[in-house]
Amino acid sequence: MRLVSYVLLAALFISSCTSNTDHGRSPSIKDIVNQWTDIDRLLADIPSESENIPVTDLTDTAHLTNVALLLEASNRFYQSLQKFQESDLYRIYRAIPFSLKAKRSFLIYSVKDFPEVGIVSDLALMFRDAVALNDMDKAREVSAEIHRRIISLLVIDGEAQRYINSSYIDLLIALVFFIMVIMLFILFLHRSLTTSIKREAEGAIFSHAYMLAQDEERARISRELHDTVIQDMRCLLLETEKINPRGEETTPKMADLIRKTRDICNSLIPPDFRFSELPDALRQLCHDFAERTGIECRAEIDPLIKLDFLIMEKKLQVYRIVQEALTNIEKHAEAKEAIVTMRSAKTATGDVVIYLGIGDDGKGFTSPLDNSGQIKSDINKSNIGIISMKERAAILGGRLKIVSEIGEGALVCLEIPCSF
Repeated sequence: MRLVSYVLLAALFISSCTSNTDHGRSPSIKDIVNQWTDIDRLLADIPSESENIPVTDLTDTAHLTNVALLLEASNRFYQSLQKFQESDLYRIYRAIPFSLKAKRSFLIYSVKDFPEVGIVSDLALMFRDAVALNDMDKAREVSAEIHRRIISLLVIDGEAQRYINSSYIDLLIALVFFIMVIMLFILFLHRSLTTSIKREAEGAIFSHAYMLAQDEERARISRELHDTVIQDMRCLLLETEKINPRGEETTPKMADLIRKTRDICNSLIPPDFRFSELPDALRQLCHDFAERTGIECRAEIDPLIKLDFLIMEKKLQVYRIVQEALTNIEKHAEAKEAIVTMRSAKTATGDVVIYLGIGDDGKGFTSPLDNSGQIKSDINKSNIGIISMKERAAILGGRLKIVSEIGEGALVCLEIPCSF
C-alpha cells in the first residue's frame, strides 16, 4: 500500500510540476518564484519616498507606467498563489512526509498544515494594496518578508523533489524485485509444465508399449493353448472314447471344454487386418459373441465409413475396446440385447470424427469415469477392463465416455478424430 501511494503521489507531482500556467493549468512553486523575481525587478526600478526624489519624477509617465506594471504583476502573483492553493499540487505538498518520523509511521496521506503558501498569499495581498496606494516603502517592507517566505518555499520544493526521487528509486527497486519474482514463478511453472508433459508422454509411451506387449502375449498364450492344451485334450478325449465308448457324460463335457478353450484362443488372437477390414472384423465379433453367449448382438456400421486413416495397430486398439466392452456385457450386464454402432460425423468446428458405441439393455452400473471422461478416485479392481479401454482410447487420440445408470443399461462411447 505504501508503494502504491508513492507511485500515485510521484506521478501526480510530476504531472502538476510540468503544467504550464499559460494554458490555464495550475502554477507550480517554480512559476510562483519566477513571478516574484519579475516583481522584485520591477520594484527595484521604482524609487521610494525616502530617497528624496522630486515629486515631478514620482508622477512622470515612466514612473506611473512602472507602478502600473508592478500592480499588474502583483495581481497576477496573488492570483497564482490562489490557484496554487486550489490545485492538486498544493494538496500533495500537504501530504508529503518531509520529516523522518512521518516517513517511519507511513503517514503518507495525513494532511498537515502548510502555512507558507497562505502567509505568502496574505503578504501578496498586502503588497498589492501598498502598490495600489503608491506606498513603496510599505511595499518594500512587505516584499522583504515575501522574499524570506519564497526562500522557504524553494527549500520545501527541493525537499519534495528529493522525496519524489527517492520514491521513484523505491519504486524501481520494488519493480525489479517484482519482475524477478514473476520470472522465477514463470520459470517454476515452465519447469513444472515441462515435467508434467514429459511424464505424460512417458506414460503414454509406456501404456502404448504395454498394450502392444499385452497383445503379443495374448497371441503367444493362444498359440500355446492351441498347440499344447487343446491337442492334449483331444488326445485325452480319444483315449476316453477307447476306454469307455459309451461315456454319455464324459465325452460331451470334454468336447464342450475343448470348444470353450478354442473360443478363448480365437478371442486372444486378433484378426489379421491385412486381409479383412475393421467393420467386417467387428461384425464377426458380434456374431461370435451372440453364438457364444446367447445374447442378441448386432453391428450397425455405416457402409460408407472410411477408416483409411487408421493403421493396423490403431484398428487393433478399436477392436480390443469393442471386445472388452462385449466381455463386460457378458460377465456383468445380465443383458438380453447388445448393439455395436459405428458412424462418421462432423463436429461443431467442422472436424470429422468417428463415433463408436457399444450399448446394452442390462442392469447398468456406476461408471468409474466422470462426465468429462476422467478416471474417478474411487476406482477398484473390477474396473480394470474400463481403465484398459480408456488407455487404448488415449493411444487412438480419442475420448472414451460411459453413460450408465442402475437399471437403465449402459453405453460405451468412443470418439476418434479422423485427423489423428
